[in-house]
Amino acid sequence: MAISGNAFSPKEFELAICQEATCGTAKVDAMLGVNIDSISFPTLNPTQVMDVRSHSGRVAQDIDVFLSKAQTVKEVSFAGVLHDEIAPHFIEGVMGSATSDAGGANELFQILDTYSPGEIVYGATSGDRAFTYTLGLISPVSGKSITIPGMVFTSLTISADMGEEAGRIKFEATMQSGKAANFDQTVSVGTDYSANYYSMGDMSVRKVAGVDDNLLQSFSLAIENPANFHGYSGDDFEVISRAIPEISVSCDVTMKYDANSLELDSVFGGSQTAGGLLTTIGTNAAIESADDNKFSFELANSIITNYAFNEGAAMLVDVSMKGIADPSASSHDKAALSIKI
Repeated sequence: MAISGNAFSPKEFELAICQEATCGTAKVDAMLGVNIDSISFPTLNPTQVMDVRSHSGRVAQDIDVFLSKAQTVKEVSFAGVLHDEIAPHFIEGVMGSATSDAGGANELFQILDTYSPGEIVYGATSGDRAFTYTLGLISPVSGKSITIPGMVFTSLTISADMGEEAGRIKFEATMQSGKAANFDQTVSVGTDYSANYYSMGDMSVRKVAGVDDNLLQSFSLAIENPANFHGYSGDDFEVISRAIPEISVSCDVTMKYDANSLELDSVFGGSQTAGGLLTTIGTNAAIESADDNKFSFELANSIITNYAFNEGAAMLVDVSMKGIADPSASSHDKAALSIKI
């Protein structure tokens, strides 16, 4: 084979996802394009045993080597701009429960105190938010894309900083699968990403841990929903169980140190109640009435886990919180997290 003088830019590689009709069965046509800043090569986790065995000599031999791709978890991480085509898929995907989504045009997603993840069985019809995705890493070389079916979101972080891209909201996501990766694939993107992104600048309501009217510099909202893979069918797993031991929500905000935010240092010092403190960041103090096509979120019961000074041009403070559920409350006040888009 002759030396090739061709080279490709990392920006020529694309990412696309598609919800599967049957869990674990690849769907590579009419995929949805994702606006990414970066993507890592899939972590394939092959089993590789190369230890020297008991025989004459002191070097490993070819018969000692054991290599296998069976029953391994594949993982992909990527980051980019959160836009309206992919936001519902990402949010409902990481929550993974029918009871987490009000559905319809309302686009209100919640993690309630009664949260229970849907069952995911490879080969079964997907539904009730218990579904999987095919992920496509699209190569600029025709027929050389990588696809991984049967993927679920295990973490999603949504963040923005007013000092970066005027507060445009970004994401970081991780997905895992118990199915085999496929190489030398052809992928069709049916809907490419658009410029319909979300902005922190729209967030006029800025209540943090019960204190109103804070001047925010940045926020980061993280949802972690672990996946565990069980059983075996050929080289693949059979079942995915989620939220073991829990689905967790955390939020970090950086805001100006002033008469409002300094009230939180004493709260962090030990006066928090079991019911927690309300955090609402978005377009309306009532999360259900927040504007459509904007990004708003609420931790109805937020417990402060850290409070620290952050020296900038003006003194800032970093506040970290954990979202918890309150089963004694009513309506959405039970929720560990509500997101309205």
